[in-house]
Amino acid sequence: MMLHKAAGFVPIKPRRIDAAFFSLEANLFCGGGRVAYQAIYRRWRPTVFDDVVGQEHITKTLKNQIMNNSAAHAYLFCGTRGTGKTSTAKILARAVNCLNPKDGNPCNECSVCRGLLDESILDVTELDGASKNKVENIRDIIDDVMFLPSVARKKVYIIDEVHMVTQQAFNALLKTLEEPPEHVMFILATTELNKVPITVLSRCQQFEFRRITNKDISGRMEKILAADGYEAEGAALSLIAELGDGSMRDSLSVLDKCVGASDGKLAYDDVVKIVGIADNDALYSLSVCIASGDTKAALEKIDEVIEKGKELGLFAERLMKYLRDVLVVKITGNAEEFLNTSAENRNKIEELTEQFSKERLIRAIDLLCAASAQARYSGFPRTLYEMALVKMCEPEMEETEEALLDRISVLEQKVKEGVIPISAAPADGGPRQAADAPPWDTQEDLKVNQRADTALPVKKEKAKPAEEHTDQPAAPAAGGTDAASRWPEIMNYVKSHGGMPIFPHLALVQAKMVNGKLCVVFGDNALVSKSVISKPANVKLIEEAAKSVTGEDIPVACVTSREIGIEGDDPLKKLEELSKTHSEIEFI
Repeated sequence: MMLHKAAGFVPIKPRRIDAAFFSLEANLFCGGGRVAYQAIYRRWRPTVFDDVVGQEHITKTLKNQIMNNSAAHAYLFCGTRGTGKTSTAKILARAVNCLNPKDGNPCNECSVCRGLLDESILDVTELDGASKNKVENIRDIIDDVMFLPSVARKKVYIIDEVHMVTQQAFNALLKTLEEPPEHVMFILATTELNKVPITVLSRCQQFEFRRITNKDISGRMEKILAADGYEAEGAALSLIAELGDGSMRDSLSVLDKCVGASDGKLAYDDVVKIVGIADNDALYSLSVCIASGDTKAALEKIDEVIEKGKELGLFAERLMKYLRDVLVVKITGNAEEFLNTSAENRNKIEELTEQFSKERLIRAIDLLCAASAQARYSGFPRTLYEMALVKMCEPEMEETEEALLDRISVLEQKVKEGVIPISAAPADGGPRQAADAPPWDTQEDLKVNQRADTALPVKKEKAKPAEEHTDQPAAPAAGGTDAASRWPEIMNYVKSHGGMPIFPHLALVQAKMVNGKLCVVFGDNALVSKSVISKPANVKLIEEAAKSVTGEDIPVACVTSREIGIEGDDPLKKLEELSKTHSEIEFI
């Protein structure tokens, strides 16, 4: 006491500080008494394994390891975003250090759990692999693991987005990760497992987190809203879960946005307006227009979407996913197993499978993918999407293989429904009916080839009187000479008069006389030869050869065997005939 007085110090009498002082400090710190708002996904982050939704195959294993005291020294959690990797890692870090675990779950009541929750205990370190990815950062961890934990049983290092760590840093961590001290545990988390070295994978227990189903996400959101005093329609929650795309965090972020703009009860229309997307009814109606080929109605639907202020790129992505669902259901026939959507939407998709062909669905998805890729670099994305929509509804505008398959599937469906009648050939082998007759049996002229616009006229010469005798024999009437029987002579004429380049192609054809016309018939495997022979110059040379051999002007037409009802030679039958006359057949 004398020392204090000599030094000039005056002792201060302790005084009582009441709770009002702390209340004032809290108000000043929090900004006038208002507690800072936390997002829903942060406030409702799971605190025990039982709260982790959709990952029962992982949480059950971890709980058993905690109860049996058999936890590993290193874990690797992988999966898509928002599936619970980081939350499970934090729960596991508390569970291995909990003083009173309950069925493998942390109690969250003991001093260690409370200290880890409020971050007053620093024995659990959470790192971001994207920023702490260098060798220097890993060296700090290696130096730190040698020290015992201050309060907890184990020092736990949670490295999120570990795939961002460099190869050199991974190599520096390998030895410590393989044989860490007994008081150390590593929990690694990643969304891109393929970027993690195999040497790291072999040192960890690996758990793959699955995408969360819409049903589980909707159930979780319903519990959260009930606890917070809100109400929501089932259709609204289903739409939010669908927008989350298997991610609980994404779904809760959308829910947070919608709840903030609603008046206590969240409706389906509110979600559509707030998020700014087109509802499923718009997708369904546009899909019907595409299936029926109604281009005008489809363009009107797109205009309605744009007039409502919807983003066209986002709408195209949703339409692409919607058509993908229709295709999957059409192929598999099982909507409940493959579609993660509401029952009402599944019923509409099942209805669309009856209106769409697989060829049109595949082509529509391809066109949307191409339009989306081009729209990113275009100043007129609406034009690109509208062009793609027109091509979907009118496949005849394109000459691609996909468009032809689409048109063929439409014709097959019409034949199946009886819209286009097909008459069967008579059983007694009599003449064909009109529906099966070749097109030149019902028309006056036959088109010479596919490029000609008009058929070549048949020139008829008047027969000379019988009493007139000349050095040349009288020419028979048109159609009276069977030029097909003299086809080898015609080929020889073509060969000797500058037709050597096309002679190999002529060797693949058959010659038939149909209504006074010499038809050069090509098989299904000789369509390239048909395109060569069909050139006007080559057709004219064959006509000259036919006139030189027969003495008549006979028009020539290049056709396929199917067009005149001739079946092509069966290779198996030819092989069978050759086997009767040859003991050995060698294939080259």
